[in-house]
Amino acid sequence: MNDVVASSSRLMTVLRYAALIVIAVVLLLPVYWLIMSSFRPAEQIFANSGRFGIETLIPFELTLQNYRDILAGGFPRALFNSLFVSFMTVALGILVNSMAGFAFAVFDFPFKRTLFVAVLLSFMMPFEAIVIPLYVLMRKLGWIDTYAALIAPDIASGIVIFLFRQFFAQIPKEIYEAARIDGANWWQIYRRMTMPLSWPTAATASLMMFIHQWDAFFWPLVAASSPDLTVIQVAIARNMTLEQSNWGALFASASTAVLVALVPFLILQRYYIQTVALGSDR
Repeated sequence: MNDVVASSSRLMTVLRYAALIVIAVVLLLPVYWLIMSSFRPAEQIFANSGRFGIETLIPFELTLQNYRDILAGGFPRALFNSLFVSFMTVALGILVNSMAGFAFAVFDFPFKRTLFVAVLLSFMMPFEAIVIPLYVLMRKLGWIDTYAALIAPDIASGIVIFLFRQFFAQIPKEIYEAARIDGANWWQIYRRMTMPLSWPTAATASLMMFIHQWDAFFWPLVAASSPDLTVIQVAIARNMTLEQSNWGALFASASTAVLVALVPFLILQRYYIQTVALGSDR
């Protein structure tokens, strides 16, 4: 009887892993084709798209010309712009959002619940609903066509404030009171006690803000039309025009964007999964 149960358990495990492998292959196959196509000569990219075969998956002629084309254009500048905007947003966003989350978790102040509801509603609101007033505000400040216009609107994030608030609220208030009795002020408690403990939440928030800025297209297109401020998603889209499409450069630039965004995800994924798992238990 025990042998039958053990055999059944092993069979279910094998089937489970087989299903996961199939799902992973289906999800990753388009990304694989994108990257492989970036190494194909332009005339061969869609040569075998009408039928699915080995030629579709494995290019028999490889070239780096597509990558030479994007390096010779404005893509390196766009790559730098996106990296700079993303890292600055993460650095400033962690500071601002963690302080806001700390305040919501620890302090009692008038309209606290109302303000927290407003924070929750802020990340449910479509960005298109606020783009016009946001553009007017940026123009009044004189920030149009500057890095400030790309960075400032995304520093405060409702979902990140929510994550920090949830984490800080789990710390017993007796710990805060003990620290206050020992003579620590609130800034010292925040900086020396709570922030070092919130590393998984901070890593998750950093990843979320980085990916959000890395994928940004509509707002950078509106707020920073200068070629010197072009970000990576806008640079990718400019490979397609009404007259023609440079598919080789499009796939090369898109592959580069995917691989660069993959690096922080691989580094921080365990913290992201940990934070999501803890959040689901609360």
